[in-house]
Amino acid sequence: MGAGDAPFRVVAYNFLAGGGKKRTGHWSRLVRDLQADLLLAQECRPPEDSAGERFRPGEQDHLLWTKAGTARWGSGVLARSARLEPISIPGFEGWIVGGTLHSPRWMSERPLRVFSLHCPAGEHGYVRTLHEILDRLAPLTAGADVILGGDFNVAAGYRATTEKRTISPREKALLDRLAEELGLTSCWQAANPGRPLAQTLRWTANRATPYHCDGIFVSRSWLPRLAGSRVVRGSRWTRMSDHNPVIASFTMSTP
Repeated sequence: MGAGDAPFRVVAYNFLAGGGKKRTGHWSRLVRDLQADLLLAQECRPPEDSAGERFRPGEQDHLLWTKAGTARWGSGVLARSARLEPISIPGFEGWIVGGTLHSPRWMSERPLRVFSLHCPAGEHGYVRTLHEILDRLAPLTAGADVILGGDFNVAAGYRATTEKRTISPREKALLDRLAEELGLTSCWQAANPGRPLAQTLRWTANRATPYHCDGIFVSRSWLPRLAGSRVVRGSRWTRMSDHNPVIASFTMSTP
């Protein structure tokens, strides 16, 4: 992480099945091109186990990674120039990975807990499973600031009635719970009020529909520091995954 007034950049990205021989360099591009200070990765493998990947965490960096079930990939959190104290979420190992972040840039008396989320379908579908995950996360928000980002596999933002794609009542209830019980707000929606949700998933079966299932949520206390949030597009990213990276930037100066 840089010094002074350099922004603190959080990036969430689904690598798609851990990458492949022709889809390489995810870690390098996210760190180099997007300048991620905190990377919340899904369907990824550690850099040393990724074909063609040259990036390696530095001595001051910290990477948490856990395999998801029987898959070849899992979820991870990479913190640049910071230390992570792991927090286990029983029953969802590899689907949600995170910990308490300790950084010299940190300017809050409250602990900062960060999580990379990839919601599985579970036995009863994504909505029910995500509620079960929130049951485990809710106690961890007490007395702490939280960054939760990744692939929610449900709508990661409210939709206006004018949008062609709708949001179900069950998805809305999840967003309401994130806001009311966990005190978390979508960075993209906070930084882009009134805009239709940007496409974060170009699902191979339907690349045109603007699915917005990837996002970064933060505690309300962080909103005064939010400098912007965007979805990254481009042909090079399209070749690497069917998901687009989501970025949220924060100022580290006192709001």
